[in-house]
Amino acid sequence: MSQDKSAHIKQAAADDGIKNPGGAAIAGVAAAYIGLVPVTSWLAKTGVLSSLVNGTVRLVPGYTSASGRIIPAMSALYIFWTFGASGAISAAGQAMAREEGLDNDEPRKHVNNLRGLPLRLRSAHYGLLENFPAFALAAALAQLLAPNNRVLVNLLGFHVIAKLFVFYPTYLLGVAPPRTLSHLSATAALINVCWRLATGAA
Repeated sequence: MSQDKSAHIKQAAADDGIKNPGGAAIAGVAAAYIGLVPVTSWLAKTGVLSSLVNGTVRLVPGYTSASGRIIPAMSALYIFWTFGASGAISAAGQAMAREEGLDNDEPRKHVNNLRGLPLRLRSAHYGLLENFPAFALAAALAQLLAPNNRVLVNLLGFHVIAKLFVFYPTYLLGVAPPRTLSHLSATAALINVCWRLATGAA
């Protein structure tokens, strides 16, 4: 390729906002979501994960295992943390980032100026929000079609545990490898739930 043509291609890419074409390789990580499905299947069949899921839902006041409502209990915990607790913590981060505190009249006006811990508090909150619709769909389908399927319950529980107890704290601490792995595996668990339901799990 001639130098002129190469320079033209680089300039066209730069004009389109591309500063590092090699960054496109990260899109290949999408295969990990499917690659981790068998791993989440194996985990969902272990007694250790069942115990962790059962222990986690006991954090919901009033929940008893006799109720048979483990999916709604996990959902209540996840909704509280995603929309309540992490949202409040995100707002606290925005308040900490400004000498004047939180601008409650225009609370999102200053988000582009966040850095450090305040930025991580907001980003971790948004990371939970971005994944919640997929969890909500998978949980609703599982509750409707197979509420007593322990593998599905464990997969949903794995998602909640991975997002709340690994993804969120490691995001705040700025520790990328466990944050990334927990996100990938938690999302793979939801794919696994819907895949199993689509193929007849009951």
